[in-house]
Amino acid sequence: DAFLLLEFWRQSDVYRQGKISNEEFYHLACEILQSCIQSQEEFFESFNSVIDHLNEDIIKLIKRIRDMGNYKLILLSNINASHWDFIKKKNWRFMNYFDELILSHKIHITKPDPQIFSHTLYKAGCKPKEILYIDDGLNNVIAAKELSINAIKFSGYDELVEELKKFNILKK
Repeated sequence: DAFLLLEFWRQSDVYRQGKISNEEFYHLACEILQSCIQSQEEFFESFNSVIDHLNEDIIKLIKRIRDMGNYKLILLSNINASHWDFIKKKNWRFMNYFDELILSHKIHITKPDPQIFSHTLYKAGCKPKEILYIDDGLNNVIAAKELSINAIKFSGYDELVEELKKFNILKK
């Protein structure tokens, strides 16, 4: 049922904002989906399985930009506590390429709320025009642009490389 899925997604946003605990989210999910055939542990194992692989080309690109030493890299993510714990356990080295991690469940704000971009600007110590923001969510890109932040909608590796060349981050 589309309504159930929509409600689950809405509650997921509350969870990504860190406004409910893992346990509360589990019970809410059971209630919304009208089923609780899994234990909490099994539920989160399934829930976290959406994080199934890394885009190695993008990781190499992030490292390449990081190694230039010219840019501060900030990860801004709408992520819930369970997914974050799962990622930490994976110990993916690319997370160390970032100077700052801004995680929605820690600061209780999700994209595209303008407050999360204001918070990011503060953490970056930059003016909006000094930022290049990349996101695969169109609403997030639009929200950033409304605050005069340079923003690119991610739609693939090759397109991103071309956009980075336009911003003179990569050589043409």
